[in-house]
This record gives sequence, C-alpha cells and structure tokens, in this order.
Amino acid sequence: MIKNETVLLALIAMFSFFVSCSDDANEIDEPIIEEPEPEEPIDPNKIVTINTGAVEGVMYNFWSTRPMINQTRFNSSGFTDGLESIKPYVKSYNLVRMMGGRLDNKNTFYKGVDASGNIITDFSGLITSMRNFMQTGFKPRIVLDNVPWEMNAVQEINKYGNTNPPDDYDIWRQYVNAYVQVLVDEFGMNEVKTWRFRIATEPNYAPEHWNGTKEDFFKHYDITVDEVLKVIPEAIVGPGNLLSEGVATFTTELIDHCATGTNYATGEIGTKMDFFCISYYEKIDQNTIKLPETIEPYRTKLNSYSQFSDIPLDIQEFGVLRDENGNRGLSLSDGTEFGASWYATIAAMAYEYGITEIYDWGQEVEGSDLPAGRRHVTSMFLMMEGGNRLQSLKNTSGHNGVIPVSKNGKIYLLVYNHNTSRNGGSNRTIYPQIEGGLLSGTNKWKMNEWTVDKNNGIFMHELYKDCNAAGIAKISNGRIYGNRPSDYFEAGWKDVFNANKSKYETLSKLPQTVKDSIVETKESKITLKVDLERHSVKLIELIPNNK
Repeated sequence: MIKNETVLLALIAMFSFFVSCSDDANEIDEPIIEEPEPEEPIDPNKIVTINTGAVEGVMYNFWSTRPMINQTRFNSSGFTDGLESIKPYVKSYNLVRMMGGRLDNKNTFYKGVDASGNIITDFSGLITSMRNFMQTGFKPRIVLDNVPWEMNAVQEINKYGNTNPPDDYDIWRQYVNAYVQVLVDEFGMNEVKTWRFRIATEPNYAPEHWNGTKEDFFKHYDITVDEVLKVIPEAIVGPGNLLSEGVATFTTELIDHCATGTNYATGEIGTKMDFFCISYYEKIDQNTIKLPETIEPYRTKLNSYSQFSDIPLDIQEFGVLRDENGNRGLSLSDGTEFGASWYATIAAMAYEYGITEIYDWGQEVEGSDLPAGRRHVTSMFLMMEGGNRLQSLKNTSGHNGVIPVSKNGKIYLLVYNHNTSRNGGSNRTIYPQIEGGLLSGTNKWKMNEWTVDKNNGIFMHELYKDCNAAGIAKISNGRIYGNRPSDYFEAGWKDVFNANKSKYETLSKLPQTVKDSIVETKESKITLKVDLERHSVKLIELIPNNK
C-alpha cells in the first residue's frame, strides 16, 4: 500500500513538472505587445479651429499699391529699370503732389492768367513723366492736392508746401479742368476713367497738409470733384486720406457732409465719393496695435449710409513710424521679423474690418532689392491670393492666429505670432485644427511650410552685427531696425553692406522649412502643432495625397 502511494506521488510530481515547463514555454513564446504612450493632451486655449465648410470671403489683394511723392522719377531709366524686381508685388502707384505747390518747385505747370482771366499752362512736363510712367505697365492713381504757389497772393510755406486753398476758385476750376483734360487727350477717355482721382492729402492735418477749416475743405472737395466730373462724368473720385492721430481737426464729419450736406458746387444734397481712406501708422514705443479702434468709427459711419456702405475703405498711408525708443527716420517700416509678424496681424484685421487696400511705401531694404521680412509675408499672400478665406475660431489670446484659405484643392494656413514689444512677449505653440467637408475622401495630405522669424528670411540682424564689428558710427537718436540702415548708421554702413552682400542675399531668402511631409486625417480632422517664435509667420500648404 505504501509502495503504491509512493509511485502515485512520484507520477503526480512528474506531471506537475511537465505542466509547469509547458506554461513557462508558452510565456516565452508569446509576443510582447507594448501599449502606445498616450498622446499629450492639447491645451484648448491653444487651439484654432478651421472650418473648411464656412467661407468668409475671398483672399483679395489689398497690398499692391505704393505711394510716390515725385512722379518725375519715372523719367530716369536708372529708376525704372530697378522696378522689375518688385513687379510681382506692385500693380499701381499713387502719385502725390502732382499739381505744383511743392517745396522743390517741381510740377510748375500753372503759369498764371492772361488779360482775359484765362489760365496759362504748360503741361509738357506732366505728359513726359506720365508717358514714362505708363511704359512701366503700372496703373496710375492721381492725387489732386497742393494748390500752385501762384494761386495765392500771400504764400505761406508749410511742411509739405503750399497748403492754402486757392484765392480764386474760378482759377482753380480752370486749372483742374485743364489738368484732367490733358490726361484724357493724351491717354484716352476709356483709360483715364479707370484711374482714381484723390482730392488732397491728409486734409485734417493743419496746417501741414491743409491750411484751412474743415468747412474750407468740404468746399474745396465739392468744387474739385465737380470740375473733374465735367471732364470725366464716370470719374472715380474720393477725398484725401484722413490723418488718424490725435491732432486731426475732423474725422467722420466728412462722410456726413458727402452723404447729407449741401454741395458747395451744385447746391444739391450730397457729393460723389467712390472711396474713402485714412492714414495709419504704428509706433512701437506705444506697445500696441491700434487699428481696430482707429478704423471702426469710419467703418460704422460709412455703413450708416446706404450709398457708402459698399465703397472701398482704404489705408492710403501706412507703416511703422517710430521705433521702440520713440525715434523716427525716413524708414516707414520695420525691417526685421517684428515688421513681418506685425504685417500678418494687420492683414487679419484688414479682412475682419473690410479694409479694401493698404498702400505700401515699400518692402525692400534701402539701396537694394533685398526683401525686408514684411515682403516675405506678401509672398505668402500671393500664394493664397484669390482663394476662399475660411472661418477661423481661436481660443488663443494676444496677437496671433491663423488666416486659412482654400485654393485649387489645397488648404493654406498663414499662422502668425506677434508681440507689440520687440524684446517682450514669448514664443507660442498653436494647434490649428482643420475640419469640415474639404477633408472628406482624403486621409493623407502632403505638407509644405515656409517660415519668417529671427532665424529665417531676415538679414538685418547680421548687417547690424557686421556694422558694429566694423566700428561704424551710430547716428544720435537714430531709428533702429527700420528698412533704411542710414537711419541708424553713418555712411560707412554701405561699404559693409556691399562687402557682405552675397551673405545677406542668402540670409534674405524665404526658406522652406518643411517639404513634402505627410499628415493624416484622424477622426475627420487634421490637427497640427505649430511652434512660433515671439515674432513669427509661417505659411503651411496642405495638398491632398491620395496615392
């Protein structure tokens, strides 16, 4: 009995051993599957939602007109030859102070009156400069502003020349009529009726641009418009760009006058106004962007009159006027990544407030055709131009966001981050989250990206570094980082620039920072992570990839 129990126990032990070995073998042979790490949760305050099913409007071109204060520059082939590089960015020039009354005594076409009280003119210089202008292929816009010196018995010199109203409006009428008629005679009615005619420049800036009361200007505007329309009944006319600074002598009253006031020329109610415009300049030392509160009263007032609710609302002088130290120069822009991110911010506001055009003094660096950072942003605009602007809803705070556009089956995202202080603020991460019908049927997208920030597309910092290393003297109270280095450095900067030009050419190119990366649609959405410097603009291009 005991012997049989011993054998049984031995058999049980052996069986347990084999079962144990079999279990160990199964554990060794079974593949080990690692669970993926959970995705990092996205801060909802960093998400910008792009609804591809909601179109807010067209990505229209607001950036292609430049002011010019001396149209005789187009008589120089040296000047016109240098315009080839900017033609992708420019379509029109707004030609200012073309009627005389200038400090440099150019455009002296008015020669007085004869014994019968008829004006004497010589427009040969006007025709020469306009013929040369037209050969460039740009579209002219004519500003009828300063009155010729000889039309005032008492000649008062102000900052921008003769800013007095004419002593005799019968003489002024004759001159305006003859001036416009000679343009029609030379270039034809069908052409000239497509030009804009702006009456005056900053007429609410006294006495610098208008040495009279607001009622004086309302009269001047009415009479000038009336005379232009006698020559060109279909003329496109509008008042001068209103100064938007605190010293302005009037603001929206001009709109009221054109809508409901008695016309000084016709005695009827109202005056023709085909467009309205202001000036807008930023000042870095004020540490703000003041466009919304500047433009809103004009937008509201125009909308209050049915005849003016749909006319173009433009900014016809524009730029960054002062640096962070409150210093000015000839620069009317910032030449660094600060100017680039500021411009992207302004663009988003332009579409929000229905600003039709923003005239631009120039986006190149002095003495060259090398682009300042802001021109790279314009290059991004050109890629998006004509597409449909999509709805963009952001939870982020501050001057950052996304301008989304669909065009030719592609999706473009202009993503920007701007801080109003050059050295303030911080880097930021934004998560554009794209959803809606444009994603249906496409699970994979090819992504390209271009970037402007302190390390991409900007050469101004390197130029400053080289000028400092070369010991180039600085101008007392000079403006820093404008698009004109001569505002900050003495004459030797140009030698440094020429010696290192090839380096600056390389640094100034708009770099493509991502090429042909693949992103996937998940849960009917595309979510991107975009890291941005404190002053940064990125253009992201998404192309359907159905292979």
